[in-house]
Amino acid sequence: MSEIEIYAHRGASGHALENTWQAFELAHQLQVGIELDIQMTRDGIAIVYHDDQLKRLAGTQADIHKMPYESLKSLSIRKRFKRFGRHSIPLAYEVIDWAKKKGIPLNVELKSSVSRHPEGAEIVCALLEGAEGVHLSSFDAELLKKMKSLMPHIEIAWILKRAVQWNELENCQWLDSFHFHKRFHKPKWIEPIAEMGKPVRLYGISGHERILRKLHPSVKGIITDYPACVKAVWAQETTKLQP
Repeated sequence: MSEIEIYAHRGASGHALENTWQAFELAHQLQVGIELDIQMTRDGIAIVYHDDQLKRLAGTQADIHKMPYESLKSLSIRKRFKRFGRHSIPLAYEVIDWAKKKGIPLNVELKSSVSRHPEGAEIVCALLEGAEGVHLSSFDAELLKKMKSLMPHIEIAWILKRAVQWNELENCQWLDSFHFHKRFHKPKWIEPIAEMGKPVRLYGISGHERILRKLHPSVKGIITDYPACVKAVWAQETTKLQP
């Protein structure tokens, strides 16, 4: 299993508040890659935050793409009923620069506000200049096409979320890889992608799934809130195989 990449989903978000420095530092301590989300403010500042709106973590009913960064930088975010404390929203360039220096692989998911901003794609390109071990992912295929045209050397992954999207695969040779939920880890869904010669990463992994012990050969990586749990499962499996 050592050849399969592990990415901490929004950092090690099972043990720290998602997309915060605490979650990223913990993922680094666990020696895994990091999946993070990039949103774009009205004035073109890239931040690390998952939701299009601030309500869930900041308690403010506002769309990120409509807000200037000045209105966001002093916000405190937290998760109800979780003892993760209060945090600020990280700037994307600071996290990416830190990851570059540490040599941490990144799965950068581009959210809808990036495509809404007229220069969103170009801003992301500038952020990633000189970065290695980075791939981009998104639910937005059109945004990914633009990113591929701007950065042909970088790996581009389309996140599939509906069964009907498998009907579009014949037009997807330009993509480098695919991401989808663990429920699609079945021959019906994974074989068509395997036939294209494209790798897959699975998300929604908790570390307790049986599939972790017998992943399809096309699975290149997994995205999990609990990277330590996944590593422990795989270490146990490796021990079983030893004479």
